[in-house]
Amino acid sequence: MSTSKSDFEPREAIQGLFNYVKDMASSAISRPVNGQPGEEQVDAAVLGALESGSKTATQISKAILVSAAGAWAPTDGQINKSLAKLADTDKVTVKTKADRKTYSITAEGQAALDLAKENLNADAPRASSKMNMNFNWMSCDPKFLSSASKLPPVMLDIAQTGTKEQQARAAEILDKARHDLHKVLAEK
Repeated sequence: MSTSKSDFEPREAIQGLFNYVKDMASSAISRPVNGQPGEEQVDAAVLGALESGSKTATQISKAILVSAAGAWAPTDGQINKSLAKLADTDKVTVKTKADRKTYSITAEGQAALDLAKENLNADAPRASSKMNMNFNWMSCDPKFLSSASKLPPVMLDIAQTGTKEQQARAAEILDKARHDLHKVLAEK
């Protein structure tokens, strides 16, 4: 990508951002999935989605998609199969109200999730050597992931339809946000 203002391609910049996020999420998974996660991965993802509170199967599916930053998403069939298995093994409980089932993680489920996280963290240095990071998407705050996923589309909108003045203002906002986010990390 060229850094010259006259050669700036907004689509290229946005695509680069999408690819960066996708690469980060992909490197966090010890075994590349290519759209077909294994049963253990689906079980861990379902338990991870339930760790923040009770959810329906649809909410679990959406939480997994957001948590994995779009890198992979198990099918509804895989999620339902996992939920049935996890309920049979007392790792989740099921409450039915009208025609809606809500799932919650149990103590056994939390122990299984903790073990899955340990295994992921043990594999993370090898899996993420490309980016030299230890990114554990299962424990990332869902609010953060949801907010972060909303940024690229609005950036694309500004790049495609914004005036030069709007794009300049957006650049100022992004620079300030980046600076403020570094301050958040410095608070550790």
